[in-house]
Amino acid sequence: MNISFKPLNKKHFGLLLKWLNTPHVRKWWDTDIIWTKHSIEEKYHTYVKGFKLTNSKEKPIYPYIITIDDKEVGYIQYYNAYDFPREGYIISGMPESLASIDIFIGEVEFVGKGLGVGLVAKFLDEYVFSQFESIFIDPDINNKAAIHAYEKAGFKAVKQEIDLSVIWMIKKRNNV
Repeated sequence: MNISFKPLNKKHFGLLLKWLNTPHVRKWWDTDIIWTKHSIEEKYHTYVKGFKLTNSKEKPIYPYIITIDDKEVGYIQYYNAYDFPREGYIISGMPESLASIDIFIGEVEFVGKGLGVGLVAKFLDEYVFSQFESIFIDPDINNKAAIHAYEKAGFKAVKQEIDLSVIWMIKKRNNV
């Protein structure tokens, strides 16, 4: 099985629309948004240029389409964790060089196959750890499959935000 990552471009917007509207993705990803062709274009049009506007400032973001044996199956992105405020809380007490990643498998036939561990590890090694010392992820506390996959990929739970139903997880380069 060959896992690779393609930079997001506008031709992928149809896939994002399809994936973000599938029940297994909607359950955890932007649950309050009704995705349309227009809303995908509105959100992701700057991502394909390598940035996201936050407080009228361009902040780098690195979005990719996940491919398995040349089939486009999901989405993954990384960015400086401090560049984009979290919803409902502020990241504090974390390493200075800290990326955050977001990921989903959009194609249902690839869900639950144990692919997340390998593709996250490969993505971190090939892209993220060249720029950052540590990686932050904050899955929903009820997303047991994701939490288990992140643990298998070397992430450690460091804090639980009960009020927000998220768990903070960190992976350091070389797990040091």
